[in-house]
Amino acid sequence: MKKFFSIMVASFCLLGAAFAEDVGDLFKGPENKTTITIVPEDQHAPSKGLAKVQIDYTPYTDEAVIYFTIMAVSYDQGEAMNTVLECLHDFQEQNQYYSYKYLRKDSVKYFKDDKGIKWARYESHVKFAR
Repeated sequence: MKKFFSIMVASFCLLGAAFAEDVGDLFKGPENKTTITIVPEDQHAPSKGLAKVQIDYTPYTDEAVIYFTIMAVSYDQGEAMNTVLECLHDFQEQNQYYSYKYLRKDSVKYFKDDKGIKWARYESHVKFAR
């Protein structure tokens, strides 16, 4: 019985070694997973001079993170949500996507730049479907 068990273990080890992938292939990340930064031409923001909209789009996974950045004093949650929705709708139509879904809850982050000015950044994470 011990011989049979040792022969089976040895054969499994040999089969595993024969069909194993190269170690270098195991640590490779997915190819072509670059993120493209897009600044929409039509910002849709009522405060056009103060607000900035930016989309970080990953074509490999069809995911996008859209940022609405404005000075914290001028920040309005409703304006940010409406601007992001309109920009997402434009992006969806331009790239022939059928729909999108939210990957996580929208968030607002406050930060200061190097000049000490306080900014608010509203961000939304979505995944598009064709």
